[in-house]
Amino acid sequence: MISQFELSSYQRAVRTLLINPLITESHPDARALPLVRRWADELRDELSRLFGYRLELSATTARLVRVLDRIDGTQRARTATDRLFDRRRYAYLVLTLAALGRGGAQLSLTELADTVAADAGRIDGLGLSTEKPSDRSAFVDAVAWLEARGALRLADGSARRWVDDPNAGEALYDIDRDVVFSVYRPSRVLQHIPSVTSLLKVSTAGSRDTRRQEVGQRARRALVERPVVYFAESDTDVANVLRNGRAVDDVERLTGCTVERRAEGVALLDPSGSFSDRRFPGTGTVAQTALLLIGEIADRLESPDAPEPARMSPPSGRALAAEVDAGLPRAGIFENLADVGETAEASDFEGLECPLLETGWLTASMSRLVERYGSAFAAQWRADPPRLLGAALDLLADLRMVARVEGGVLALPLLARYRNVVFEVRKRKAEPTLFDLLEGTPE
Repeated sequence: MISQFELSSYQRAVRTLLINPLITESHPDARALPLVRRWADELRDELSRLFGYRLELSATTARLVRVLDRIDGTQRARTATDRLFDRRRYAYLVLTLAALGRGGAQLSLTELADTVAADAGRIDGLGLSTEKPSDRSAFVDAVAWLEARGALRLADGSARRWVDDPNAGEALYDIDRDVVFSVYRPSRVLQHIPSVTSLLKVSTAGSRDTRRQEVGQRARRALVERPVVYFAESDTDVANVLRNGRAVDDVERLTGCTVERRAEGVALLDPSGSFSDRRFPGTGTVAQTALLLIGEIADRLESPDAPEPARMSPPSGRALAAEVDAGLPRAGIFENLADVGETAEASDFEGLECPLLETGWLTASMSRLVERYGSAFAAQWRADPPRLLGAALDLLADLRMVARVEGGVLALPLLARYRNVVFEVRKRKAEPTLFDLLEGTPE
């Protein structure tokens, strides 16, 4: 039993581990690993019992092996400049891990690139040419992702100089093998998987108590994995647990966060903003534009000519699963040992009616926002309103505030939570003109 005096420290360890499933001596910071080690026994027991997760500790890492119940396209890798990884960067990341697994204690960036290029050349449509700046940049983004997590440590040189000119620049890395082996931990042998859905949790038949425990774990996992859990997209058992069960209280006690209950669903709220991979409201042009867009949508929904509600389609992971499956190397699958897996759809969909905001209205609203607040936006976004609108809607969709549909978006219930947010737009400092520079030039 954890005392009330120590509870905040324990909750901080839980939040740190849930938001960073891989913790090393340097990632996310130097304090995280000692904190998790201090509470290792309690964490291992509660995370296994309440979520079905497994905590593994090595000399330099703490690895939380999580369980997936559905295909999720929102928890994506990002570059150091917060750009989303594309397919090429993901491929380079996996090939780099494979190369590091075969390497020694040190490796130069050129040697690593040559090894990855040899493997990439055997994959149709991929390839890696160190003569192409775009390929070098994508490769170094994958290397930097591993470096940020402590799998690689820069011993000498500069990766950025190598990207600019591989003939003039070089970098030497120390390899932490514990971290390398902890980064990639699939729940099943990949040669037994004909579809990515085989990585999902498969329900097992058992006693009534076993089934009740599984439903409770799925409900708690949904609460910590998703920005909001709508009852309409959850199966009946999970929805009932979240409405009436003790699972919600368990998550509140464990994380120190607050669960907000509404008629449409529940959301885990953290006022500190530390228990999320996407803080909202946030800084930057895209996050600020998304907040402004929420205000426009709220005004639209409260107007006399508010749009009629439309029925939200059932959530489906089939399209995303098909896209991932298209890249699977079929020649490496052992068909006689393959797991069938299961789909990522809710078994009982009640339906949710939401207002439809059409594409034309969204485009016009973005034009008004750029005209009114454009001086506060970054120049590259201000010059491309359609791209800014797409990025803002992507953010709101990731946070489950809107759902993209043909012809526009559906306004989901969580969006209403931010409709009355007050914000202050600060204008960016104007760039100096030639005349400004001349005025400051001595005669």
